[in-house]
Amino acid sequence: MFARSLPIISLLSIISLRSVSAVDYSETYVGCVSGTGTSGALASPNVNTISDCNYACADAGYTYAYFQYQSAGSYCSCKNVGPSASEITPAVSGNTNCGGAAAGVNALATDYYYNNCYNSPTAEDTTSQSTFDACFERCTTYTNAFVSPAGNVYSCVCSNTASTGTAQNCGVSGTYFAYAHTATSSPSIVERRKRRLSERLKREEQTRLNRFCPAGLEACVIPGLDDSFECIDTSSELESCGGCLYGSTGNSNASTGIDCSTLPGASFGGTTCSAGRCEISACKEGYNLVEGRCDWHV
Repeated sequence: MFARSLPIISLLSIISLRSVSAVDYSETYVGCVSGTGTSGALASPNVNTISDCNYACADAGYTYAYFQYQSAGSYCSCKNVGPSASEITPAVSGNTNCGGAAAGVNALATDYYYNNCYNSPTAEDTTSQSTFDACFERCTTYTNAFVSPAGNVYSCVCSNTASTGTAQNCGVSGTYFAYAHTATSSPSIVERRKRRLSERLKREEQTRLNRFCPAGLEACVIPGLDDSFECIDTSSELESCGGCLYGSTGNSNASTGIDCSTLPGASFGGTTCSAGRCEISACKEGYNLVEGRCDWHV
């Protein structure tokens, strides 16, 4: 793993030009996959190095970067899902050279660092896992994680003993990608990075969705209608005063708005919303208007 802070530079065509907030990310090699691995991903044909690809994907909030080097034009693809076990192919030479027909994949949100490939690691905990992430999480209390594609799953070995001997060609059947980290620090570091990336994605998705509404209006969830929203001026809307009553699109659990028409003791038509705050002008019979609220008159 090579962790660093992102400097403020002009981004590649993979994302729109803007100022970049510095974030920490890792570069943890996880293998080669056939082709560019671009299905369902943010991608750009104009990234020339794997470091540039890792940078662009991390800054855009993704957790995996796929990079294929070709003399006619390299290709970078960003995803939030790592390669399946069946997608892993052998390196062309050495441990990380994927050649021109395959993409090299790096995980961007782990505290593990890659340490070659070996046969027969010392095993203290052995399981089958569906993803690289699941194996890393399984081994958080160990100093070493070993991952080997085995059909449609990964054979995951956790150990406090590092592998020794001759490094093997990665991706070949029976060999394990070897990783190490500081076991006691992994839960906090990994979760912090995942949370930061998740929050960044939510913010960017909310910003994208809010572009569908005119300036000053917010995209509010319509209850009972999946993937639907309405544009509301929450500064004056009686039933969504101060925020969306049922949450903003992309964050339906954030019910921050207030329905001013249901305030206790307020008469029908006796409430308004002004500057995002409910205001009462009249109360029901038996209530008195006291300091902006309706109190029961004893």
